[in-house]
Amino acid sequence: MTLPKITYGLDIWYTPPNKKPGQTKSSGSAGALRQFQKAQRIASLAIRGALRSTPNDFADAHAGLLSMEYALLKATHRATIRMLTLPDTHPLHPIIEQTRNSPPKKHPSPIANLLRTFKLRKKKLEIIMPVAQCPPRPAKLNTKIASSREESIKQEKDDKANFKVFSDGSGLNNDIGAAAILYKKGRFTPLDRLKVFLGPSSKHNTFEAEAIGAVLAPTLLSSCPDTIGKKVSLYIDNQALIKSFNNPKATSGQYLIRHFLLLANALGCNLEVRWISGHSKVRGNEKVDELAKEAANGLSSEAVKLPHILRDPLPLSASATKQAFHRRLKNKWEESWEDSERGKHFDAIDEDFPFTGFRKRTNSLTRAQASLMVQIRSGHIPLNCYLFKINRADTELCQACLDREDGQHCRETIKHFLFECNTYDVEREKLIADISRSHLNLKDIMSDTDRMKALAHFINKTGRFKNP
Repeated sequence: MTLPKITYGLDIWYTPPNKKPGQTKSSGSAGALRQFQKAQRIASLAIRGALRSTPNDFADAHAGLLSMEYALLKATHRATIRMLTLPDTHPLHPIIEQTRNSPPKKHPSPIANLLRTFKLRKKKLEIIMPVAQCPPRPAKLNTKIASSREESIKQEKDDKANFKVFSDGSGLNNDIGAAAILYKKGRFTPLDRLKVFLGPSSKHNTFEAEAIGAVLAPTLLSSCPDTIGKKVSLYIDNQALIKSFNNPKATSGQYLIRHFLLLANALGCNLEVRWISGHSKVRGNEKVDELAKEAANGLSSEAVKLPHILRDPLPLSASATKQAFHRRLKNKWEESWEDSERGKHFDAIDEDFPFTGFRKRTNSLTRAQASLMVQIRSGHIPLNCYLFKINRADTELCQACLDREDGQHCRETIKHFLFECNTYDVEREKLIADISRSHLNLKDIMSDTDRMKALAHFINKTGRFKNP
């Protein structure tokens, strides 16, 4: 909720910091970035219940918050993509086009900075038109979505349409393809089929492929004169796509949906679009799924058989472009963690950066228990070894050991407190009984919710902390 508010209008005044080779200072809005990092730090510590001295990268990852540097890059990239998809009727469109065609050599504008930063000046993206929501337009295309998977299979089996068309889109090995196949009633073999390779998933996504599959369907029907005046059912396994036909939104893939409606309304048959559950062992749906996978492998039908919109390269999908950039940011975030000394040492506890599994497991813990687990993982926990390090204790030795008759002198580290201190042997035996001795290490304990609960119970029984 907070991040969209504080980053409102970010694309106007924020320039991502960039340190050129040989320079000691970063250009761009480095000062603003530091202020944002301070704000996010407050949120991260509050979310996880960590101590104030917990490092930023550790707190952000455990709170599930993208590092602020990358979060701001994501926000400005999304704003840039949004500007590049504006129609030519928008007041910003001529300014953006002028900047793309003739970028200023000195004193670059915010738009020029963003286009240069994200290398989007020469990229051709799809255009997304605004859509009026009121009053709603009457449906022009007959659509039917079954209430369940079983019902969709039954309706397809009972369908008495003269012709059936199945369309699908697929992603395979980071490539995208689409296909459609036409059947005639009473015939086992298809009358015709089309498939097209779209490109890598960084440029197109599976929703776009589903829409392309739908575009191929009326192309098949228009090349078959026998369908004129007949009842035809088009089966698609994507409900969101079917719903968008009669209620289009200003979203990525909009131009493909509009093109499909243009082709469908020009057909001379009685077309009805129906939903069929994917992987339901329906002959046509299984076959078109195979064709879509073949298309994703780079196989396409002859260009002359494809609709004109698919004979030239499609513009980049805004959604796919944003998703690809976000994946790159997450990869950079993970690489920066793995390259850090903290990340290398932390592998002994948890290798699953950014610790999504740990966050899910802590959902079953109380707030106090989850906070305690984070403090143990970070090493920033009120034990003497850490308190002495930050000048909050007079000694780093374990007082429980010193109080014993044998007068041991042990540093009160996390390992000593949890697994070694003889003072807590009775409580530790209960812990071992709950989790077994083979799991008496932090990596195993942190990988299981019940073990974390048992550890929290052990700490509570020791009485070492007032608020466990």
